[in-house]
Amino acid sequence: MFLHLKVYIVGFIYFLGILFMFLFPPRNFEQSGTKMRRIRSIGNKLKYEGYIDYETMLNVVQHMAMEDPEMVEVVHLTPHTAANNSLIAIELHSDTLSKKPGILIIGTINGMVWAGSNSILELTDKLLYDTTYQTPFFNDYDWYLIPIANPDGLNFTTSLRDYTSIDAIEWSRNISVRTKTKPVEWHKNVDKESGEQLCFGTNINRNFAYHWQDDVRKTPIRCSQYYPGIKPFSTAEAQAIREYVHKLADILHLAIHLHASFVPKKEFILYPWRYTLRQPSNYHSLQEIGEYAARHARLPDGRLYEVHQGSSDERVAGSLSDYISGVVGTDLVFVVKPYHEVFPNYTDSTIMETYIHKSISVILSLVRGWRSSTKQNTLSFFGKDIEF
Repeated sequence: MFLHLKVYIVGFIYFLGILFMFLFPPRNFEQSGTKMRRIRSIGNKLKYEGYIDYETMLNVVQHMAMEDPEMVEVVHLTPHTAANNSLIAIELHSDTLSKKPGILIIGTINGMVWAGSNSILELTDKLLYDTTYQTPFFNDYDWYLIPIANPDGLNFTTSLRDYTSIDAIEWSRNISVRTKTKPVEWHKNVDKESGEQLCFGTNINRNFAYHWQDDVRKTPIRCSQYYPGIKPFSTAEAQAIREYVHKLADILHLAIHLHASFVPKKEFILYPWRYTLRQPSNYHSLQEIGEYAARHARLPDGRLYEVHQGSSDERVAGSLSDYISGVVGTDLVFVVKPYHEVFPNYTDSTIMETYIHKSISVILSLVRGWRSSTKQNTLSFFGKDIEF
């Protein structure tokens, strides 16, 4: 008898909830244009085939903005790069009448992460049009995405893809060896400092003004792939990112740098600090959210991402993640590093697709981990928390 009564009570509560939703539909459903948008559910199918270069990315985001101007805004960041390209930010808003927690995703700050732009554009497409992702991810947050933070470096590395690899420092120092060859790795942009004839390029992820070159025993040489620049913010890319993230400072709640690991079986979810072994004040929250994401974004072979403070493996000064955390003041900052092959076969999409699926999975798992840690969108039924 008591069991039957409990079932009737639960059924009546659900009926009241459905009636309430019918009489008072959610505001952002009415105002966001969701009813007018083309919606679908496509699962893991990818929309964009082949590695997306800078020009293709521009065309894709401009098309998105034309299709859904009430949802999508494309922002051209300044200053322009050495090759006169502008960093492009995509801003996604499910409605314009309310301020929601902001999520920032920055990809391809390293020119060798060819699939970074694909990952962010696929995520953008899913947030906008795939019913699986609209709730809870799109409707609950404002998204700010930079698919390619190093367009010159990406264009440079892909242009050399068919050449023979040689030592990067030898390639940089010796012009005569550059015919039909490429450096075995290239993590920089293509800046040339005044009077420089041989070595060129600055590592953008060492160029931010937060403990720049602090706790680094020796400044990398100009030919090194980790050269941090002549001074902080000497690169146009770092300057453009600085201006943009400071504009968003008050609304950013979560920032993710989509990076890559170039070592097989070594994949990471990292958090500040990278320049020092000192733990951040919210260490426990960052570790907890990272571990949640690792469990829910388990790698295809069953492994888990390694979750720890960035400096645990190597101390890096002047990084983007430390700057966003230490200067901009964003509490939750992560660096995500799924495996990405060095100079992958451009016509073989298998590794690209794997990287994309892993990237989207871990990004959304970090969002879910954050939601779980704060009990966002959680109801309690008979003592059990249920997320919706």
